[in-house]
Amino acid sequence: MKRITIAVLSLLVFILLALPFLADGENGVIDAEVRARSGGSFAQGRDGAIHYQFEGPENGEIVVLVHGLSMPLFIYGPISAVLQREGFRVLRMDLYGRGLSDRPETPYNNDLYERQLSDIFQSLNIQKPVHLIGTSMGALVAIHFTLKYPEKVKTLGLIAPAGLPMEIPLVAKLSRLPILGDYMMKSFGDRSLLQGTKKSFYEPEKFPDFGSLFQEQMQYKGFKRAILSSLRNMPLESFEEEYKRLGTFKIPKLLIWGKDDKVVPFKNSELALRLLPGIVFVPLDNAGHIPHYEIPERVAPKLIEFLKR
Repeated sequence: MKRITIAVLSLLVFILLALPFLADGENGVIDAEVRARSGGSFAQGRDGAIHYQFEGPENGEIVVLVHGLSMPLFIYGPISAVLQREGFRVLRMDLYGRGLSDRPETPYNNDLYERQLSDIFQSLNIQKPVHLIGTSMGALVAIHFTLKYPEKVKTLGLIAPAGLPMEIPLVAKLSRLPILGDYMMKSFGDRSLLQGTKKSFYEPEKFPDFGSLFQEQMQYKGFKRAILSSLRNMPLESFEEEYKRLGTFKIPKLLIWGKDDKVVPFKNSELALRLLPGIVFVPLDNAGHIPHYEIPERVAPKLIEFLKR
């Protein structure tokens, strides 16, 4: 009996030690061949290569779209197409660690993404103020950039923005712990992140192919490390003071929020409105965390109306 117990315990220990390696789906590297197949463009920033798409009339006002924690630039595809038809020139990029942008060995925080935005602006010779729009975590990037470079931002749009006090899921809390969080992300991150995308939709069943699009970035080394670092280093529920500062800026602001958001609760819009007096508010019935992707036909007219004011 004792031998059986030891054998079972040994097997369990082996499984626990092997799980991070067996479950980790990151086995690819973003090299020249991968970039050539992407169909996008690349710029070199101080922290690595940046995958981007810059489309629309060359003389159009520039709209810069910043995605959130895990979904890369394709998340803005539907809204980008509408904006281009309306005469805007649209810049989408994969934030570092996502999509086909590099995954540098550095803390993934607002300073990193401020450098990324500054570098892509310089690379593309963007000199006039832009319409800057950020979703979820991307809203924090957009706010941080606006506070530092208000002269570069003509208008600011926030879609389901993070950064205000909210209850964080237990798994996210545990992932912030040293060692345990790294083990959890390596062992269960692929499945957890993929399953978690469904929470972003109001009606996920209408988007059966979304998981496949999301998974493309997951095969390249460094994706989960970047997500984990962002969970640890981005102020996802502690950016209230920056919101207050932003409220003193005269830059026109837009807030779009789905009432059925399961990722960043709609009730946070009440605090956002208090901190950002005068902001244009568009609450959306029957909408989740990514309305610009799920219901662009309802979001686009409101966004275009704001941009053309």
